[in-house]
Amino acid sequence: MTLDTYDLTFIHLNDIHGRVTGENNSISFAKLFTFLETLRNDKKNGKVFLIDSGDTIHGTSFANLSKGESIVELFNSLKFDYVTLGNHDFNYGYSHLKKLLKLQNYKTLGLNFIDNESPNKDILQYDIIELNGFKICFFGILTPETYYKTNSKNIKNLQFLEPEKAVQNLLKKLENDNIKFYVAITHLGCDTSSYKSNSSFYLAETFPEINLILDGHSHTTFDTKKIINKTLISQTGNYNNKISLIRVKLDYLKNNHIIDYKLLKVEDFIQYENNSKIEKKIEKILKSQENIVNTIIGKTNFDLIGERDIVRSRETNFTQLITDAILWKTESDVVLINGGSIRDSIKAGDIRIGDVVKAIPFGNYIVTKMISGENLIKALENGLKAIPNSLGGMAQVAGVEVVFDANKEPLNRIESVSQNKVPISLENYYNVAITDFMALGGEEYSSFVSPKELKSYPAVEDIVIEYIKKFGVNIGDSFVSRLISKDSIL
Repeated sequence: MTLDTYDLTFIHLNDIHGRVTGENNSISFAKLFTFLETLRNDKKNGKVFLIDSGDTIHGTSFANLSKGESIVELFNSLKFDYVTLGNHDFNYGYSHLKKLLKLQNYKTLGLNFIDNESPNKDILQYDIIELNGFKICFFGILTPETYYKTNSKNIKNLQFLEPEKAVQNLLKKLENDNIKFYVAITHLGCDTSSYKSNSSFYLAETFPEINLILDGHSHTTFDTKKIINKTLISQTGNYNNKISLIRVKLDYLKNNHIIDYKLLKVEDFIQYENNSKIEKKIEKILKSQENIVNTIIGKTNFDLIGERDIVRSRETNFTQLITDAILWKTESDVVLINGGSIRDSIKAGDIRIGDVVKAIPFGNYIVTKMISGENLIKALENGLKAIPNSLGGMAQVAGVEVVFDANKEPLNRIESVSQNKVPISLENYYNVAITDFMALGGEEYSSFVSPKELKSYPAVEDIVIEYIKKFGVNIGDSFVSRLISKDSIL
């Protein structure tokens, strides 16, 4: 049955990682605001809630240069209602996060979050509202993986309770409060590499009292209605490429909750104009960041080669500098990133922060995983399969020397892989640093998906900026190749 009027409407975002300006074909906040106001002005939608499930304030230069303040400012302008915190929302450190919380006009929920040093009144465990005679409870759940998916220094004295225990305690506490509708705003995900008890699926299976889970963390996309144990779960992918529209009719047909779910894409917003006030606010923030963008961090005597087509087919001095920086930061055994994550060169002369951000524009985080030698070689084969042709997944490495024959069939080209002249063992495990994009199987790096993450590090561009500040540019126009083609294609 099609319902013409609703009691509740939810607009759900997750894992936007600082994407608000419409970059890389994402949904711009200027256009989103126009859409939101259209929903809010139509009484048939009932009460409209705008909700974000975390990993929000870090990940692009727009976010990072202001340490998340620019994102909070826009969230206030769009009139967000509730958010929870993702692991990467702690990337600037908890002391700075507390300052951002003070700037918010919206509520942050964290049922399983504990500050053991000084309880934070700006992070609520839950919030109850009453609407049309119904009590609705909103609560947030942070992933316990935050312990190792942000720098441990960022979360000193913080505790993240097991989700199951936290929800059990809440339901017991509210059992006599006549709550009719529970909304969980979670940064848990449904990644198979996570512990089952830390997943949104497990939460739905264990607690049928929860009517709606607005989830994030695993960058999963539910194109259609996902229901587990009568609980609807929403997750929209990442980077604000999609958002979900969820509408609820309460107490319909003898107290059943009717829930409609639709995933909206960029194309669904074409008809909406950009809101001029939000556009001007974004322009003002960008202008205020110009001084930071123009800050000189070092100097290079040679062009650092990062042109899109070049780094997708061979190594360059810049790709080696980038992977060296990641190797230094992570202290890993091996670094492997895809050439498609690099988009521009840096000319000889002074290096500015803006030059690095322009050259490495995607805000991809670095994570480390323990990878078997067999799976590492599979990944390297994937990264060298298109040579001499261009491929976004082209392997750029540090810590290993790879000998291959491009005349052989793709995925069967590698003849040897060694680390410090010692051959890689198929049975041994290696600490490998990769981007979060690759960790999810991006560019067909499927052998990286299953292993659990060890640690999480800042975005690639932040690591490179830190490296150049500390060491300068210690690579010249020529370099010793780490990817050695037997027929000298590279």
